[in-house]
Amino acid sequence: MEKHVVAKPYPSETRLSTFADRPSYKWWVTWTIMVGSFLFALDTTIVNIAIPKIMTSISADLNQIQWVLIIYMIGMAVVMPAAGWLSDLCGHKWLYTGSLVVFTVSSALCGMAWSPASLIFFRCLQGLGAGAIAPTAMAVIFRVFPPQQRGLGMGIYSLGWTFGPILGPTLGGYLTDTLSWRAIFYINLPLGIIGVVLAATVMGADLSGRRPRRPDLLGLVTMATGVVTLLLALSQGNREGWSSQYIVWLFVIAAVSLVLFVLIELWVGDPLVDLRLYRNATYSMASLVGVLLGFAMYGTSLLLPLFLEDFLEHTALQAAFIMLPGVVLTGAISPLVGKWTDRCNPRLFLVLGFLLAAASSYWFAGMGVQTEEKTLVWALVVRGGLGFVFPPLVMLGLRTLAREEISAASGLLNITRQIAGMGGIALAGVLLERWHYVHHLTGAEHLATSTVGVEQVQRTLGWMLQEGGDMGELLHTKVQAVLSQYLTQESLVVAFQDCYVVFTVVFVAAALASMCIPGGKEKQ
Repeated sequence: MEKHVVAKPYPSETRLSTFADRPSYKWWVTWTIMVGSFLFALDTTIVNIAIPKIMTSISADLNQIQWVLIIYMIGMAVVMPAAGWLSDLCGHKWLYTGSLVVFTVSSALCGMAWSPASLIFFRCLQGLGAGAIAPTAMAVIFRVFPPQQRGLGMGIYSLGWTFGPILGPTLGGYLTDTLSWRAIFYINLPLGIIGVVLAATVMGADLSGRRPRRPDLLGLVTMATGVVTLLLALSQGNREGWSSQYIVWLFVIAAVSLVLFVLIELWVGDPLVDLRLYRNATYSMASLVGVLLGFAMYGTSLLLPLFLEDFLEHTALQAAFIMLPGVVLTGAISPLVGKWTDRCNPRLFLVLGFLLAAASSYWFAGMGVQTEEKTLVWALVVRGGLGFVFPPLVMLGLRTLAREEISAASGLLNITRQIAGMGGIALAGVLLERWHYVHHLTGAEHLATSTVGVEQVQRTLGWMLQEGGDMGELLHTKVQAVLSQYLTQESLVVAFQDCYVVFTVVFVAAALASMCIPGGKEKQ
């Protein structure tokens, strides 16, 4: 008589399975993936402030150093849309762990870079490693949390990519000044190693429900070509000129490649990126709101340090302290909003967050040289209302999708927001430069035709400078310099104000669009 032998699981498998069944498991996973998300978000901004010292250290020119910044975004942009396909290939756990390993190792290599070419290459590897972290982390959150707690999990997870970009410039400045620019990359090593160890041990299950996939090489090539050329055009348009042949050709190549990519993905049976996700009205509207969020948030994030440091002449550390209360508020309310999202209508928080951001932007539109620090702090505290936006937006976008669609959908949400952010940065730079020039011309014309007149202003300035002992040619030179500086300063104030008005409108548009996101039926 045959004996039925029941195979006993390996001790390690039993231990991991038991741990995954515990109520605390989801919290361990959340804190684990938050480490990686913080690191990848931190490196989007931490390098910028060290650029001058990097250029001197490795003898890089302006064009090469721009590639150090751009190539990181390009690396992420290539991987993000393919996160769903990669998850099916190797599973959430090992995709996340492997991506964090690549990110950590390439961070060490960036710190050891000996030339512009080596740093650019290692930054590309760093971006490729970072690209899968965010969409995979979001998919893991949706898998380990029950539907009634996903908002809370997303709120806690969002702490990482909320604090990262804002702490980047301050931490980067401190490390560069006290140690070396190489320290801004080496700082990733301890956290990266901890994150890898935790991911490999804490995430005991595969978590992805993966399925076999055939490679979509045509989709990969056309997507990579379109995204890379589009990001290049957006990032280099200000420097090269938007009507230059180089930028125009980049936009043409991007448009053709992306159109081909869409046609290929709709035609093939096993697409790299499932664009049919956009048939879901809830996901489509949430993606649109994400585009508006990225556009306005990144655009105002460019204006803010320029206004505080270049215009108001605060140091990087002073600017950091001014921004700190708003940063703390954003981080503090994100987990709370995530928890409330599980109980209340998420659209209410979206509308509230966008209206607070619009109010802050409009407040900045009325500021000038005489603005007090406490006014700046309060305006940035109001801007901290963006903490109301992040958890509910992701929740609304992903909750009506099936579990196997989450990775691809979160990757698309991230890449569309990143590209929109690059567009916001480009527009902010163009508008600020153009309106500064226009207002300077109109200010000079107004002064020339005013009842006071340029000559009377010059005589008044001359009399004031004579009181200080200036005479002759030096007096004339100083009068012209003071007048030019006054016009430059006033025209720059008005240019900043006009830019903030534009982004106020975008934030209001995002609030209105948030009200139009359909509810949809939540998937388990």
